[in-house]
Amino acid sequence: MKKWLKLIFFIYLFILSIELIKKSSLLLAPDIKTLLIQNITPLKAISVGWFTTSVVQSSGAVSSITAAFAGSDIISLSTAVYILIGASLGTTITAMIISLITVTYKRKDFRHGFEIALTYSIYSAFLVVIVFFLEFFFSIFSRISLFLATTLENKIFLLKIPNVIDIITNPIINTFPIETQKFLALVFGFMLLIIALRYIGKSVMEVLGGEEEARKFINKHFESKYKAYFMGVALTAIVFSSSITIGLLVPLAAARLISLKKAIPFILGADLGTFTDTFLASLIIGETTAIATAFAYALFAVVGAIIFLPNINFLHKITKYTSNKLIKISRKKALYILIAFILIPLALILIF
Repeated sequence: MKKWLKLIFFIYLFILSIELIKKSSLLLAPDIKTLLIQNITPLKAISVGWFTTSVVQSSGAVSSITAAFAGSDIISLSTAVYILIGASLGTTITAMIISLITVTYKRKDFRHGFEIALTYSIYSAFLVVIVFFLEFFFSIFSRISLFLATTLENKIFLLKIPNVIDIITNPIINTFPIETQKFLALVFGFMLLIIALRYIGKSVMEVLGGEEEARKFINKHFESKYKAYFMGVALTAIVFSSSITIGLLVPLAAARLISLKKAIPFILGADLGTFTDTFLASLIIGETTAIATAFAYALFAVVGAIIFLPNINFLHKITKYTSNKLIKISRKKALYILIAFILIPLALILIF
């Protein structure tokens, strides 16, 4: 009961943070919209998503606030698409950090752990290029996601009971001086969102029996790539974080309990499963554009699965070549890669 109450509390905190972000962003909309229209470009939007997610280590937080901004008409749906695909690249940093702090006694063991993070980053980098091309020239993701949102929003029953969210959150939100402290309220909501997403995953793990039990369960079900893929989708959807589920693979790989080739389908599935927190946030926001933003996030992963799931060997070979031949990975070089991973998008933001 104690574990379930803890989980319910953090889910409530998640809902509260989304409502706080939504209401404060609506008040800030005129100022933010003017600033973004003057300065935002597709490349800059990707870099913003990449850099912000690298710093806060939560694509769910960045994608949720992006959905709130899109739903408030602060940014266009197309700009939201670019920010989201940047966020999907930025979230791979967590697996890199986990690989660096995982205790290993041999260089080969460290390399096996780091390659989990590396293949996730390589996959996400390919996806950034593909999505950018399709969206920039054909607006495919913004068009399809808006069509899906417009078609399905009336069939999503949660949207028909929006007052429930107000009833459970307004008593707390009304204690904040949002009207006079709009920016502080937005920052505070964002901080609450990061905390909620981080501890929702941990709370779910506790309900399921702990991290060790989750690792055993994952390792037991990797016989088929399709089974591993759907397990990645399901587990990540439950814990609200691909960082958590993919991070679980790092010590398994470092201990030689799972091979990179077997881990790749799970990683692809986790990329789709991470869309659940964005979708829940969009339902709380209740705007068509916000729901379209969540659908766009899911479409990235679907496209990635269609392209790469039949081509696991390609991702495996390019990761092994990059790790062994191109950078000859070591713990020291991995640290340099981690620093560069944060500085590159920051430089792009400042330059462009």
